[in-house]
Amino acid sequence: MCRCTAASLPLPLLCMCLAAPVSPTFLKHLRTFQGKNFVSSMLSGQYSATKPPAVRRCCGHFWYPSKIWYSDGSIVLQAEAVQFRVHTSILSAASSVFRDMLEVAQGPADIADQVEGCPLVHLSDDKAVDVGFVLEALYDRNFYKTKKKTFGQVEAMWRLGKKYGFDELRDDAVGRLQYIFPSTLADMHARYWSPDTPVDFGMSKYPGFSFDAVNLARATGLISILPTALIISCLSSSDLRTAQEKILSGRPRGDGSTAHLSGEDKALCILAMSDLLRKQWDGPYAWLHKSSCLNTNCRALREDLKTAIWTPIPRFVSLNRRMVDGSFCEVCKQYNLAVFTVGQRALWEELPSVFGLPSWEDIAKEMEW
Repeated sequence: MCRCTAASLPLPLLCMCLAAPVSPTFLKHLRTFQGKNFVSSMLSGQYSATKPPAVRRCCGHFWYPSKIWYSDGSIVLQAEAVQFRVHTSILSAASSVFRDMLEVAQGPADIADQVEGCPLVHLSDDKAVDVGFVLEALYDRNFYKTKKKTFGQVEAMWRLGKKYGFDELRDDAVGRLQYIFPSTLADMHARYWSPDTPVDFGMSKYPGFSFDAVNLARATGLISILPTALIISCLSSSDLRTAQEKILSGRPRGDGSTAHLSGEDKALCILAMSDLLRKQWDGPYAWLHKSSCLNTNCRALREDLKTAIWTPIPRFVSLNRRMVDGSFCEVCKQYNLAVFTVGQRALWEELPSVFGLPSWEDIAKEMEW
């Protein structure tokens, strides 16, 4: 731990002291925690303030305070190069980990571990932007009133909520993710296949959303969302070749970057696609080739659908029942629906095994934590 006395520099002097162009990472943090206009004015030399924000320098390293900096705060958290001055009472009330840590650390802290008389706690493995999201949620009473959250916010709530025992934030994040990626067929119907029920997923979605969800679930052990997140990733297009290309090349995020699956999950999805096509043919859509109805119109409809689905390249078909009714005779409609319902249920039950995951029953036990 460094034992040099921390010095303070106004931000305009910081650039002079660095004697080098300001790094993109530094600018990213400043924009996140101080505001874009502040950064622009500071870099253009137009910045002025009665009391400039202080950037601390110690042993050649620089730290700067975030916008979450309470003058009456009693503890300083540092993630990456960003410091947050907050209240031990707020942290203790919301986090079992911080509560236990602060109960143990009641003695006087070494001066080198203090900032402005407050104990300094290094969160060495956490991103500053994630810590900022979590602290904003703790202090902002309107946080839960704003229903839609970005994936980054929910990821921070889940990761840090799990790590530090912010139970309310963790449960909120898990609830949002499990709502989007349900583990029951009934919930899947209600959220994706019900034409009469508009669904608010509570999160801002984008094409690469399911890829990011798979990566998060893999990294943090959130198995409950994996089967649905993986099949949604596989079925990004009804056309097999297009779906495979998207798996391999990635899908866009809202910020212009690209979401990618891991190499293992790319291979898993590519292999699973063949299995899903076979299960689709033998399960919910088996009525296309098993019906014995001799009605000329029904036979023609079945042949047209088989051609549309299987040539020239096999296509994925949604597991909703829209194709079942069509213009078939009443006998065929009843038969089609019965075969579809049984096959749909069987495919759903087998879905975790397609991706090498535990059964839905075992996943449900994991959800009980």
